[in-house]
Amino acid sequence: EISIGKDNKQYTFIQKRTHLFACGIKRKSIKWICRENSEKITVCVPDRKIQLCVANFLNSRLETMEKFKEIFLISVNTEAKLLYNKNEGKDPSIFCNELRNSFSDFRSSFIGDDMDFGGNTDRVKGYINKKFSDYYKEKNVEKLNNIKKEWWEKNKANL
Repeated sequence: EISIGKDNKQYTFIQKRTHLFACGIKRKSIKWICRENSEKITVCVPDRKIQLCVANFLNSRLETMEKFKEIFLISVNTEAKLLYNKNEGKDPSIFCNELRNSFSDFRSSFIGDDMDFGGNTDRVKGYINKKFSDYYKEKNVEKLNNIKKEWWEKNKANL
């Protein structure tokens, strides 16, 4: 994902490969990025959504629901560490707010009720849909969305 900083330089948020999959250091800017989606509608999202740590989802096979949950927890944990480092542990209220917003972004990508912006989070949505379709042997999108919502409600306290 690429964005333009306040200094008009291009910054790339790289999700690099390690023994698990890591994400790049969080940018400190608080800005919104706008672009046209596949339906030719201009959609704006906060920079934090573009930086959401989803490398583990995109690079894992997720053969079972247990593996899916494990990778989800790794992703959320990595996101929390990156946010903590971004804030250098200075202001717990900012950290907690950013963590809450990121968790909400994970939820929206998981449930599929966020805006179509393109990029890694949309690839994750498609991958999650495919995996849940495989897990539950369901092809109907509406039924699949209900299954994902039920799963989220059942598991969110543990996530």
